Amino acid sequence: MVSLDLPGHDARGVVVLVSGWRGVGKTTALLTVRAAALDVGLSVGGFLSVARTGARGEKNGIDLMDAATGAVVPLATVGGDGAVRTGHYTFNPAALDAGLRFADAGQAADVFFVDELGPLELERGAGWAAVIPLITARAYGAALVVVRPELIDRAREQLALTGGAAIVHDGIMIDEANRDAVAAALADWVRAWART
Repeated sequence: MVSLDLPGHDARGVVVLVSGWRGVGKTTALLTVRAAALDVGLSVGGFLSVARTGARGEKNGIDLMDAATGAVVPLATVGGDGAVRTGHYTFNPAALDAGLRFADAGQAADVFFVDELGPLELERGAGWAAVIPLITARAYGAALVVVRPELIDRAREQLALTGGAAIVHDGIMIDEANRDAVAAALADWVRAWART
């Protein structure tokens, strides 16, 4: 069992930064939270970046899921020479636009997912940078925002987080050993939200 020291359920606009190194299962944990929210009748919005794997299990791309509907569009492919690149991924501009639409439509949901804000957004002001004002507007019940550990400080600054926001970070950062426990704790927290 893991304790996340999450805030109570008496206010809207709570931000939870979900962090962890690449490939540890941050999105897998959030898919568990999404399912829990839907199971108890909460509205969900925003987007999730789901790994796409090849025949041998290797990650060869990312699909973008509309958190509200579950619909997916291809987001990124390993390699390539497209106009929008970060790391070893080439991004589909149409999917970046779709992510902005998913976020705009879901910004007042009970549970708002942003998976993820990375270097493209927080360092270059590109990609889904336009989602940052949706997060700072705090129209949702709770926002679960994925941010890599090396970008936590930049995210806190750009998202105007103060002591009132819960930060899942450092000792509670998701890793392969605690992923399922963190997912269960977040799912329980979301289920409790539905009872208030």
